[in-house]
Amino acid sequence: MASSAIRFKAELLSTFVSKQVAAAGLGVKAGKRPLLVSMQGPQGSGKSTLAAEMVKVLADEHGLKCAVASMDDFYLTYAGLKAVASANPNNSLLSGRGPPGTHDLPLLSSTLARLRDGPAPSQTNPLHIPTFDKSQNEGYGERSTVTEDITAPIDVFVLEGWSLGFAPVDADTLRERWADGRVASRHPIESLQTLDTNLAETERSTGDKFDCHIAIRPISYDFVYDWRLQAEHNMKAKNGGKGMTDDVVRAFVDRYMPVYEVFGEGLPERQALVLTFDKNREVVDPSVDEGA
Repeated sequence: MASSAIRFKAELLSTFVSKQVAAAGLGVKAGKRPLLVSMQGPQGSGKSTLAAEMVKVLADEHGLKCAVASMDDFYLTYAGLKAVASANPNNSLLSGRGPPGTHDLPLLSSTLARLRDGPAPSQTNPLHIPTFDKSQNEGYGERSTVTEDITAPIDVFVLEGWSLGFAPVDADTLRERWADGRVASRHPIESLQTLDTNLAETERSTGDKFDCHIAIRPISYDFVYDWRLQAEHNMKAKNGGKGMTDDVVRAFVDRYMPVYEVFGEGLPERQALVLTFDKNREVVDPSVDEGA
């Protein structure tokens, strides 16, 4: 059973989502396509746990069937990731999976298009959601041959990711945030400019397919270090101590931090529920941004 804190947050999300379904006249009962929701939250924020609990609340309290997928499962193949790294030899941020530019946008776009335009998933014509095996190729990863299949019509589809919904910024803003960023400034500004271009391409390919957005925002992105350390310590406590050292975990988060520092305040141009978290992952400010 989920904790009361997780349940409270899941109910906030579910109320927002159910209102969006009703307002748009979408879902199975209306004979229409599902509501498509993008969901962003940093590593360690608990977004995957929260999304899973939201599925239960939507079913139990609103009678809505929801499916959840992760941007992580839409990474490029191993060969594709290596090609990105080779094409950007001076950009260490693109040396492996994670940042904008390392996802298979055509595959993601076609998946979202199927959900929007049909045909609806069924037992005889399921929608295949890819999965990504992060353990392959010495941790570099590879797309799995196993898929997660949606085999019946759904009311809501949620895609969650750590940078999903971040928006590109203008040149002056990028330069200012890059210079001020504790971690971003360690990288050439050209590296962040490339990620800005990649973010713009992600939004062009997928943004107009989503109906609304959910964002989990920490008061400070520095919380991500502690959250990721907590997750690693919990895992090591259960598996006999196997995992990354604290220094390796911090270096791992460092690779993502430039994106948070430069692009982390952006929201997509669609209605968004923003949950601001304190260091203990408690909600201090739920708010709705109406978008463009």
